[in-house]
Amino acid sequence: MFGYIVTNQKELKIKDFEQYHRYYCGLCRALKKRHGAKGQLSLSYDMTFLVILLTGLYEPENISGTSLCIPHPIKKHEYIMNDYSEYVADMNVILTYYKCMDDWQDEKKLARKLYADMLISRKSPLRKRYREKTENIAARLKQIYELEKAESDDLDALSGYFGDVMAEICAVRDDEWERTLRTLGYYLGKFVYILDAYDDIERDIRDQCFNPLISRLAKEPVNDIKSISTEDWQHLADWTKEVLMLMAANMAKEFEMLPIIQDVEILRNIIYSGIWNSYYKVTDKRCKKE
Repeated sequence: MFGYIVTNQKELKIKDFEQYHRYYCGLCRALKKRHGAKGQLSLSYDMTFLVILLTGLYEPENISGTSLCIPHPIKKHEYIMNDYSEYVADMNVILTYYKCMDDWQDEKKLARKLYADMLISRKSPLRKRYREKTENIAARLKQIYELEKAESDDLDALSGYFGDVMAEICAVRDDEWERTLRTLGYYLGKFVYILDAYDDIERDIRDQCFNPLISRLAKEPVNDIKSISTEDWQHLADWTKEVLMLMAANMAKEFEMLPIIQDVEILRNIIYSGIWNSYYKVTDKRCKKE
């Protein structure tokens, strides 16, 4: 995905980080089991959050052990797997597929198109197993693509559609917790979309690509990054932070309604701190005072 739904490792206890890494390794194993080595290439820390969230909520039976893998061929690593590791592995592949197809549509990156076809073929069982979810995800991503192609700066609509994507992924069951998980996923998706736009704005200006935040950066069309003042960057940083804080607060509100005890400190570390890592890193670099 994007690399934003991660821990703040500095604030995480060693035992909690080790537990987090067990879930990460379990997701890696689930990707290999269900989708082979090509599926493992789509592995990201972002989706580890969802594994821990669903595991803490539904408390399934875990399978744990140690194993070697390609990234760690010498020392065995501990892992935790369960039914939700496999569900999230499928969702990770589906998201990666559509991200690759988006890259193909936008920039005609042939390698991304080939990888997408390897992940999910026309006869892939994923299409049948998650028919409704894949159709809803595809529809929302298409709406994002059309708005971006039209260079719409309607950030609420753009981020809202990606919020719908994450809501679909987080809602694993039709039960009493579906609404809460959907709402949590919705605000998480909006947060991620806005933060991604904020993170990419310099590259998008340089490459003359659309970014809905460029209009917030300057009143006039921006063609040169050097023409942007420190005050302009700070104004954008302050405005973006206010918007992200609203998304994060709504997400945290929904999270605290869930009866999760298991690994709750890891989840709170991500929700209250980890998701802000990239914002502060990028802002410090741009707005650093002399």
